[in-house]
Amino acid sequence: GRRRSATVKAGPSCVLLESPRRSMLKLLASVNSVKRELDLVSLKRAVRNYVAEGISESDLQFLVEGAVVKSFPAGQVLFNEGDSPDGLHLIRRGSVMISRLVGGKDRVFSYLAAGNYVGEIALMSDKPRTATVTAAVATETIVLEGRRFTEVLTRNSAMRGILDLKIMDRLRADEAHIDQSDAGDLISFLMKQGIGEATDVLLIDESLCVRCNHCEKACADVHEGTSRLNREAGPSLAEIHVPTSCRHCEHPHCMKDCPPDAIHRSPNGEVFIADTCIGCGNCQQNCPYGVIQMAPIDPKRRRPSLFSWLTLGIGTEPGMEQQSKDHDLSKHAVKCDMCKDLKGGPACVRACPTGAAVRVSPERFLDYVSKGK
Repeated sequence: GRRRSATVKAGPSCVLLESPRRSMLKLLASVNSVKRELDLVSLKRAVRNYVAEGISESDLQFLVEGAVVKSFPAGQVLFNEGDSPDGLHLIRRGSVMISRLVGGKDRVFSYLAAGNYVGEIALMSDKPRTATVTAAVATETIVLEGRRFTEVLTRNSAMRGILDLKIMDRLRADEAHIDQSDAGDLISFLMKQGIGEATDVLLIDESLCVRCNHCEKACADVHEGTSRLNREAGPSLAEIHVPTSCRHCEHPHCMKDCPPDAIHRSPNGEVFIADTCIGCGNCQQNCPYGVIQMAPIDPKRRRPSLFSWLTLGIGTEPGMEQQSKDHDLSKHAVKCDMCKDLKGGPACVRACPTGAAVRVSPERFLDYVSKGK
């Protein structure tokens, strides 16, 4: 459900058959033999790509044979600080929060999304777990058996060297974050706002925001006069504001019941609603974050250009047009599509004169929190 983690190019005389994602998900859910086969392939690729690059095929097979897939509902603990190490968790879907007891209080200091792994430090040091790891949302992990993992490590010095470097980087980052109590509170707050299942989220630094509403106006300007975000709505903590705008969830709630199958994910990860929408409103009801609205569709509506209005005062302020005839028009579901067809990226971010608006992916999330921007 997240963005592609690699680039794949066709070789000479290559013929490919492409099956739509939703069709494959239905097939996986209904035919166990297909799920088992794809699980085996994905296990091998995930282990090789993220943990054991360069090991022999026999060692890879040895690791995978002992691997199990575990599911954790939101809020369930994968393992506690002080537990004995039992395996390495490779996060296949969802995300986790990492916390430690500091001064008798459980303090969140880190967050990891799908494609990362946790638990390697205790395994490689043969010491108790150094932190508690909790599922931020419904999460699925591939657990590599501890005994097999350490056995493969003893036979692959290059693998150990790579993991040692990653552990040092992680320990330095963790120590930096754990000293920032405000950052831990902010991580916990943002997890409650759906960041745990987001692949991209709009945040606003209220210390920089001048309330000009250019973000909303720019959004309306590129989307037929209807803004897909509400700057004022949404919760805030300290100086960070989460406006009402799509999070582009890893497993979108809006897709669960769309009769015309009009909601799709683009190759770059943006979740968007196609023109085949029939306006049933199911997606609006299923979205837990209130970011989908039913808007009138009028192909003849002429909207002023944001540039023309700002520089020349021509027309009405974008997003503020009189829509007295809207009740006579059919309505379709609309939401943020991250301006996927614009080369410059999201219009809301580009239109912000102070740099207060920013779209944050899981890879940039911790850096944003630690810097407070």
